Order: sequence, then structure tokens, then C-alpha cells
Amino acid sequence: MNPVSFLMYALTETTFTLPYRILGYIPFRKELRLPVWVIALLIGTTQLAQFVLYAWMALQEGLPERATEFLFAAICFITFMASIRTNRWKALFLYVFLFDYTVVVRGSAYFLEARLFYSSTLTFNTLRSLLINLLLLAVTSPFMVLFLRRTKDLVFQTEAPSLWRVIWMLPAFTTVIVMMYTADISPENVYQFRFFFSRVLLILGMFGIYLVLFQSLDVIRQEAVTAEQAASQANLLAIQRTQYSQLSRHIEETRQARHDLAQHLRIINSYLNTGREEALREYMANYEQSLPSAASHSFCKNYAVNTLVSYYCEEAEKSGNEFTAKLSLPEVLPLSEPDFCSMLGNLLENALLACREMQDGTPFIRILARADEQQILLAVDNSCVSAPLMKGGKFLSSRHEGFGLGTASVTAIARRHNGSASFRYDQGVFQASVMVMAMDEQ
Repeated sequence: MNPVSFLMYALTETTFTLPYRILGYIPFRKELRLPVWVIALLIGTTQLAQFVLYAWMALQEGLPERATEFLFAAICFITFMASIRTNRWKALFLYVFLFDYTVVVRGSAYFLEARLFYSSTLTFNTLRSLLINLLLLAVTSPFMVLFLRRTKDLVFQTEAPSLWRVIWMLPAFTTVIVMMYTADISPENVYQFRFFFSRVLLILGMFGIYLVLFQSLDVIRQEAVTAEQAASQANLLAIQRTQYSQLSRHIEETRQARHDLAQHLRIINSYLNTGREEALREYMANYEQSLPSAASHSFCKNYAVNTLVSYYCEEAEKSGNEFTAKLSLPEVLPLSEPDFCSMLGNLLENALLACREMQDGTPFIRILARADEQQILLAVDNSCVSAPLMKGGKFLSSRHEGFGLGTASVTAIARRHNGSASFRYDQGVFQASVMVMAMDEQ
């Protein structure tokens, strides 16, 4: 291979691969595991290694130089997967589509050059090939970037681990079949319309697969939302039942107290009328000792928060858990009550479930909350058997497959109010801390 031919191969191969490799990282720019300069260095190094291997094979007799493209396609894929911090199955699903886009654009460039400049000695490593590929890339890449961004957001919003582990096979097998029939890029084969249509149908088929899949994902997401709403409604009903039970008990206790009070007043009047003051003092002392201690809890001035905490206090005490709460909250919160109660309810629900898993010792739940005009601070600590499982920086649910919704909801609400939420496990204790900024409207 002469230097001019090698240089032309290097230029055309760079335009055929490098833009697509960069395109793959764009949707994951916030999930990069490595610094950008390290990724750029890896891309440049592997590209140079491909050129060197290709040149060496071209100088040997009978070695298939094009095999370097398939070898380094695999190396590029491994580099890509190692460079991003995200669910590998979802990333693989998106990478297959990017690979198909590369195959279609590259095949279209071959086809156009063959149709316009056909000859039996035609090669696809020329300046003309480079320009045709760059033209197609310039026309189609903006649409692909937009599609990949939207697709990535939709894919990563849907938690269905068992689905993502296998669904990538559907587009991947389709791609393999098409490549088996269009791998030959000789001028005679590329010139045929069946070569072009095979690759175009590949991308159309991929769009069809993705369209059906996205509709299915939307159904899955709606079902997850419905299930979460049903769980929230069930929890709300349980709180309301507890509140009704407390109210009924208080009404009955008040009615009984009024009846008893009438009897005590008669006895007191009798002692007073007969002048038996010493006997009255003794009677009053005995009566005071017989009075029941206050059974209801009053944790703070805010009615909604007090009701919520009272419910979880009773549930914790039923399970034999220690429950303490120090809430310095005003009657009117400087934050939306539904948002604050949603955060507190999610944390207490997770804490109660963790305590119920404890087999030894006395599990505990401790709440501390403080509010002022600028912010609300909330901390919930609870006993925990072991550190919660995490994946990709998110907590895995202990009740169902996929990520936990409680901590994710707390984090989302905190961020929406210009705050933050942090979670950590330390020596048998799970600690949740939330800070949210106060709102103007109350």
C-alpha cells in the first residue's frame, strides 16, 4: 500500500466512523464515567490503532483488511459501554439504533457513489467518498441527535429491568440479518437497488420496532403510576381510618367523662355540705390518681403533619418499635402541605418497613423537623438490617423489581423546591436528610 492510498483510507475511514462515535456520547454527556479528554484520547488511540493494523494487513498477502472494521467496531462498543455510568442494557438498546444509523448512512453513501460513478475498479476510499458521506451526515445527524435525546429520556424514565435485559435482542438480530446480506461492498453489489433498499428497510424497521416499544413503555409507565397512586390512596385511607378511630375514641371518652363528672360533682357537693374537708381532700387525691394519661399525640401545630406522624407512631408502636418525633413546625407551613407530607410519608413508610425486618433488638424511628421563614429541615433516622442495594446511584426497591419510588420521589420534590435530599447507611442506621426552601405562597 502506497502512502497516498493509506492516507486516503485514513481520511475516509475517519469520516465513516469518528462522527458516529462522537454522536453516541452526546445523549450521555451527563452520565460520563470518564473526563471528556480521556474519552477523546481513547477514541483517537483506537482510531490510530485501526489505521496501523489496516496498513500492516494490506502489506501482507491474502489478509482481509476489512476485518479491521469489524474488530474495531467491537472495540469501540466496549469503550463506549465502559465510558458511561448508566444501565448497560438500556445503553445497549440505544447503541444498536446508533449502529443501524451508521450502517444505513454508510451504505447510502456507497450506493450513491456507485450509481453516479460506477466502474469495475471503483473503490470507496476516495475524496469523493468522503464528501458524499459528510453530506449525508450533515443532512441526517441533527434529526438523529434529537431522536437519540428524546429516546434516551423515554427509555431511562421506564423501570422494567427484565424487559431491558432482552429487548435489545430484537433490533440486534434484525441488524445481523441485514448485515449478512449486505456485507459485500464490491461495486457490483453496492450498485444494486436491493443493497440500498435492504439498508433503508433496516432503519425503517428499527423505527417501527421502537414505535411499538415506546407505546408499550408508555403503558408500563402508566401502570406504574397507577400502582403508585393506588398505594398512596391505600396509605391515605389507612391514615384516615386511624384519624376516625382516634376521633371516635375521643368522642366516647368525652361522653363518658361528662357522665362521670356529674357523679363526682354530686359527691363533692355532699362533702362540702357536710363540712368533711379532710375526706374531700382524700377523695380528690384518689380521683386524680385514677385519671387516665393523655393517649393522643400532639407532635406539632400543623394538623396534616400531626395526623400523618400520629398514624405512623401508632403503627410503629403496634410493631414494638421506639418512635420519637421532635417537630418544630408552625400551624401554617412555609411550603406546600401535600409536598411536605408526601416527603415525610415516603420516608416514614420506608422506615416502618425497614424496622419490621429487624429480628434482634428494639428497632427505632426518629424524626426531627424544623422550619423558619427561609427553609424547612427534615431528618428521619431508622433501624436497618443492612445497607440498601443501589445501582447507578439509585436505591433498588425491596418490595418489587426495579428502583425504589419513595426516595426518588423525596429527591424530586426537594429539587423542585430548590433543596436537596441525601441518604446514607451507617452501622445499622439509615439516615435521610432533606432541606427545602420556603415558598412565597402558603
